[in-house]
Amino acid sequence: MKKILQVACVAITLCLSIFFAHGCSQDSNLSATKISSKNKYDLYIFSSKGEISQPFKELCNIYEKERGIRIRLQQIGSGTNHLEPLRIQMSSSEKPSIFSIQGLRELIEWQYSKTALDFNNSTLESFKNLANEIPPNFRLTSDGKNNYGIPYSIEGYGYIADKQMLCDIFGENNLKDIMRDLKVSSYGEFENFVKSLDFYIKTGNVRSFELNGRTYMPQKDKVGLAKNLEAVFSVAGAERWTYCDHMVNIALGAVFKSPFELLNADNTQADSMKGALKKYAKSLDLKTSHAMVKRGPEFINVTSGDYNRAIKDFSDGKTVFIKQGNWIGPNISKLNPDMLKRLVVFPVKMDMSSEDIKRDDMTVDKFNRSIPVYVPNFFAINAKVDIKEQELAEEFLVWLNTSDVARDYIINKFGFIPYNAPDDLVLDSSLNNSILEYKRSSDTLAAVYHGVGENWSKETLGLKIMEDYLTKTDWQENDYNDIACFAIEKFKELKFW
Repeated sequence: MKKILQVACVAITLCLSIFFAHGCSQDSNLSATKISSKNKYDLYIFSSKGEISQPFKELCNIYEKERGIRIRLQQIGSGTNHLEPLRIQMSSSEKPSIFSIQGLRELIEWQYSKTALDFNNSTLESFKNLANEIPPNFRLTSDGKNNYGIPYSIEGYGYIADKQMLCDIFGENNLKDIMRDLKVSSYGEFENFVKSLDFYIKTGNVRSFELNGRTYMPQKDKVGLAKNLEAVFSVAGAERWTYCDHMVNIALGAVFKSPFELLNADNTQADSMKGALKKYAKSLDLKTSHAMVKRGPEFINVTSGDYNRAIKDFSDGKTVFIKQGNWIGPNISKLNPDMLKRLVVFPVKMDMSSEDIKRDDMTVDKFNRSIPVYVPNFFAINAKVDIKEQELAEEFLVWLNTSDVARDYIINKFGFIPYNAPDDLVLDSSLNNSILEYKRSSDTLAAVYHGVGENWSKETLGLKIMEDYLTKTDWQENDYNDIACFAIEKFKELKFW
């Protein structure tokens, strides 16, 4: 009965969203670009990855000339909500043949409306082979059997650092060792490391700490980039997705293997998240209390605590770490292109115990050395366009993921990590190569948070943390407990979308 109610709620939500989206379509910016009946196209692509808008347009132009077809390309700007304009197009007479889906949380809508094509029903042999070769952990699926998406790329995130900064703080002779030990260190060791850096930045004095059982100490004299340091972390306090969606996801990875498990979690399993969520809150306290902008009203201000400001502070060498993913590559390349060759990713540490971890395939040590690596965006095919358009969509996606020219664009122009990257692939971006190392060693966590809507992680929990905790200077142990209890209570209320 619960499942039937869930499906019914999703269907009703979908119908309402399409109704309202259609009703607002006259006010949409897209209405001005609507193709008239005089302008024909063979394939209509709707892409939500604004960071690649120009090179993707170039790639589509190449395909048009090579295959002799006409492509209509609609792209949504970076950071713009793509769902409303996509719903408008889906309710129009000219529907996209290929469209974007950002994980399981968005698949629900298009699956139950029978809009997304299950690739098991494809008729093109080369496309079926492409879809079948997608690794299980990179598939867009609601039950492990169906398959609705071809990955744009893979992304990973964690604490990003500049290797030159670490070299200038600890000396070249210690660089290799400290990077290795940072990856596998415990939360307690990392906490002491952060406090030692904070002491060094604020006073100019040094004190020792241990990582992975080895003792380290900053150099007594600040040299190179170390002279610019103002804080340990660069944090975008106004961006709730950074510390709720993404950081909560790490804690959820101690309890659930996949977003499907979270989607189907009952109240008992929800209660089992408490230990991990308390450790999430403790880790968030450590990061935000050692940030460039002090906790308080300024911390969550859209000017002082925004995404671009946080990246600029990091690229200027004012902080040691920023918790972000390889998607910041284009920003870094504009602000400090040399830095892009020196970036490395470390796991976000949380003080997990064996009691907090509920997965039978996870240990405390493995959790400490893992980062989320997952597919953020998928290309889906519209099952409601005619068969000819579906076939053209399948042919385009095969070409996009198998041709030499498309592969070159994906790696060198998009700056992406291909989901089907061979084991010997070496990329120009050290940030991307660092993430590939985690993938190859299988020290990865899934995008578990995709198993529940943004109304829980970003909108409800995120707003609570922003307003009640990031605005105050000191947190206590009971704050960690209160955050965990609030998250679980709201999860039970909001998990069914």
